[in-house]
Amino acid sequence: MNAVPVRHRIALELDVDDEPYQLEPEAWDLRDLQVALAAGLARPLRMIHGMVLDTEQDRLSVMLRTIADSIDEVVQGYWMASAAPNAPRALSSGRPRPSIELLVELGAIAEQAHQAANQLQTQGM
Repeated sequence: MNAVPVRHRIALELDVDDEPYQLEPEAWDLRDLQVALAAGLARPLRMIHGMVLDTEQDRLSVMLRTIADSIDEVVQGYWMASAAPNAPRALSSGRPRPSIELLVELGAIAEQAHQAANQLQTQGM
């Protein structure tokens, strides 16, 4: 039985030494990253969990739908937290939660993004 390789996208937050002769990290390719890590010029700080988009490979409709899904997920979480009888006014990080008006607006943005993604998909984009 042959195992089919599965690709995963990950995002790293790096601490990078500022060297004037180096490429900016945003311009690195995979080899540049490997060299910087091996040379100690870049150090991984943390893995970034969540959506990772590839603007060079993803179709526009897929990217837009992914963004809309992420907004939906966050908004639903806030709605559930708001519906709890003893919901705190602030998040565990101490930052305030978004207002109900903002949650409604974000929901509308997500819906519009879903509609645009559907239109893009029918146009093959």
